[in-house]
This record gives sequence, C-alpha cells and structure tokens, in this order.
Amino acid sequence: MVDLKKDGSNLNSQTQLQRPRYLVWSGYAVFIWSIVYMLPHLYWALDGTAGLSILKPSISESPQWKLINWIASVFLTAAGFLGIAMIYLKKRRFLSWLLLVILLAGCAVATSHGIYGIIYRVLQIAGVAGVESGPFNPKEHAYVLWDLLLFEPWFTIEGILLGILGWCYVNKLRNRRIWLTFCAIGICFGLITGLLGVRFA
Repeated sequence: MVDLKKDGSNLNSQTQLQRPRYLVWSGYAVFIWSIVYMLPHLYWALDGTAGLSILKPSISESPQWKLINWIASVFLTAAGFLGIAMIYLKKRRFLSWLLLVILLAGCAVATSHGIYGIIYRVLQIAGVAGVESGPFNPKEHAYVLWDLLLFEPWFTIEGILLGILGWCYVNKLRNRRIWLTFCAIGICFGLITGLLGVRFA
C-alpha cells in the first residue's frame, strides 16, 4: 500500500528544491563573474607580481597594497556566494529583504562605478580631463587604457548581473518594476556622487 503522507512530503520537498531556470543561471553568473575577478586579487594578496604593470603605479606601490587585495578578495568571494545564496536559501521575509538590500547596494555601487570610470577614462584619453602626471600618453599611462577596457567594464557587468539576479529573485511584475526603479535610483545616485568628486574605489 502506498504511503500517501510520505509521498506527499516527498513531493513538497521536490517542489521546494525546484528553482526557476533564469534564477539559477543568474545566480551562477554572479558567482562565476565575481570569483574570476577575485583570483587575481588573491594572487596579488599572496605577493604575486605578474600583471602589476597594468595598474596605476601609486596603487600597486602603496604600503596597503596587500591589505587592499585581501579585502577585495573577501568582498568578491562574498559577492560570488551571494549569487549561490539567492538560488538555494529558502525565501523568508527578513532574509529575503536583507539579501535584496545587499544586492541593490552592490548593483548601484558596481554599475555607477563602472559607468563613471568608463566616461572618466574616455575623457582623459580625449584630453578633456587631465591625468595626474600631465596629458594622456599611451606609454606612460597604460593603466588608463586597462581601466577603460578591463576593470571598469568588469564593474559595470557585475552591477548589471546583480541587478538581473534581484529581478529574477522577485517573482511578481509589480515587485520587479519596483526593483528596477530602485536600481535606477541607486545607480543615478552613484553617478551624481562621482560627478561631485567622490569616487567609489
């Protein structure tokens, strides 16, 4: 005889384990994108020297260089596992709100950082904005190009991925509209802050 109670509980547990495919993909995208960027920071934190030529000399020669990379490694690892958490943690009111607030902050900061950085580097290359040591010179200021082509786009994409993950996590059309509105407000606030001379670094 089939144990209906047991079969019912198994069915409920299977239903709870199911997640929308787009939520799973967006969560793993955040995880992979964050961890890939974490690895060079971890390498530099462990006294690695390869790749330092693409960075601004005053940063890589700073006494706090190792500490900066350790902190970056921790934050990037946390961002990566946040993507996994959004997939597998059960939705509870307080926990869901907390994770969404963290996602919103990450989306706003990373996206505005990247957009502002790209615009600023383009203006430096065009000669509209100055570089610290004088007019832009490709050989002397190679880090400006690396910022434009590598680092700032990474921030922009990370922020967009965090925003997409939050959008996938909320499952009602009204809530998704609210989410996109808050993301847009946060990004605009970050850009305005950058224009006022305060950069997220």
